[in-house]
Amino acid sequence: MPTLYVTEPGAVVRKQAGSLIITSGGGSPSHDNRARSPRTTLLEVEPHRLEMIGLVGRVNMTAGAMRMCLKSGIAVSWLTRGGALLGRLVPELSRTADLRLHQFRTIENTAYAMELGRCFIDAKLANATALLSALRSNRPGEPRLSQSIAHLGDLRERVSDATDRDTLMGLEGEGAACYFSVLGLAFSGDIKFSARRRRPPPDPANALLSLGYVLLTNFIAGILEARGFDPYLGVLHTPRSGRPSLALDLIEEFRHPVVDRFVLRLSNRRQFRPDCFETDPKTSGTRLKRDSLKKFFHEWEAMLDARMAGLSVDISVEQALQTQADRLANHIRGREPYRPRLLREAE
Repeated sequence: MPTLYVTEPGAVVRKQAGSLIITSGGGSPSHDNRARSPRTTLLEVEPHRLEMIGLVGRVNMTAGAMRMCLKSGIAVSWLTRGGALLGRLVPELSRTADLRLHQFRTIENTAYAMELGRCFIDAKLANATALLSALRSNRPGEPRLSQSIAHLGDLRERVSDATDRDTLMGLEGEGAACYFSVLGLAFSGDIKFSARRRRPPPDPANALLSLGYVLLTNFIAGILEARGFDPYLGVLHTPRSGRPSLALDLIEEFRHPVVDRFVLRLSNRRQFRPDCFETDPKTSGTRLKRDSLKKFFHEWEAMLDARMAGLSVDISVEQALQTQADRLANHIRGREPYRPRLLREAE
């Protein structure tokens, strides 16, 4: 259980002796004691078992619990019920400044940054092509898949010639539109997909995709920070307050083989159906109901621990992400060229 997601409305994460406990009832830490109802302990966990805690919706954490998390190296993330990341509390980790110095120099060297950026976008297009090729093997008579695969191949050739960030991001956007235009063919359960829409997601498929992308970005940001990177300074994604740009760069090669595959499995196996969702009263978008959200987090953690499908090596999704962060660190330090994580069909 490296990540603990707390979703119970009004729950509080507290410190008790050498453990963290999750309680419900009794009001929030700021309420008057006279208004509190009896407190119930939902879970007790030793801090050494955790790497991150996700507080979802109306959940609180005491100052003592925060201090314990900081001392134990546990990151804390606050998320809305709809899955949007509000912020993160990150412990001070043992690190040196050399990697960040190399990272800054890489960003300042336009040619070097563009070389790495082309690698990220080419890997994303390659993995998108691999997934569509696998889908085409089950639908050999579907011309739209062949057309999209050919289009993605053309975009990969244009990526190799791109010399500026705007051009690269334009090719990435065109590739995403091409890929998502046919992804609906892969949904065979009660949940359907017609187009990628977000902010807010208007339907169950987009709600699942958006939540998955947020969680994966947050997870990658934690991995990068643990290695000494500045996750807010990216190669492709420009700096913006609160945006982990480097994590958004690294996620590109993992969006389709990790999140999209995960969402397809949940949908096509009918683990999630349309009645698992509700309308978010604040955004008018679609979000998971609370019980279904708990189930999603459970499945998400199991997926991170499971073997990453489609690779030529037998490693888990988490191991694949950790390895890529190490490859990126070695590349930025000048030790070896960056090698993206490609599916077998894309190698």
